[in-house]
Amino acid sequence: MRDACITLRHLAPLARDATAAALREVVAEIHAGAKGAEERAELYTALVVMATIDPWGHNLLKELITMVEDKEEGLLRRTPIIGEMIIEAEQRGEQRGEERGEQKAIAELLGRLFARRIGRRPTAEEERSIVERARAIGPGEVEDALLDLEGEALVRWLAEPMRRS
Repeated sequence: MRDACITLRHLAPLARDATAAALREVVAEIHAGAKGAEERAELYTALVVMATIDPWGHNLLKELITMVEDKEEGLLRRTPIIGEMIIEAEQRGEQRGEERGEQKAIAELLGRLFARRIGRRPTAEEERSIVERARAIGPGEVEDALLDLEGEALVRWLAEPMRRS
């Protein structure tokens, strides 16, 4: 690796069968074998770009950044374009996490209301319908339906396709 080129072996951790363990090996090899911080930064940058493209949906970018930053004490964050990319990726991840948390809260709260009205927990399909309807027409409208519709009418309402406005 002394020549600072990434070989196919170095790209393997970002291939279809990538794993965090394989990526960890490549990061360690780059750390040990590169001639200096600039060369390491170039090699890590190439890996970050590949992980950002992520055609296989591995979601190893966050792990890659953590591995490199732990070994290199902020090297990637100090690299102008990559540092900005890291910040943007972290913000997108936080936003997705907030959205998933919001959906989970809606499913839990409205699912509890469903359980009280029907006398059982909603099925996975009913829970999905509750969340989709809450997203489409608003949680208040779904809550109203859960309170207003009786037993089987409520189950039918959740099972029927949503009407598009």
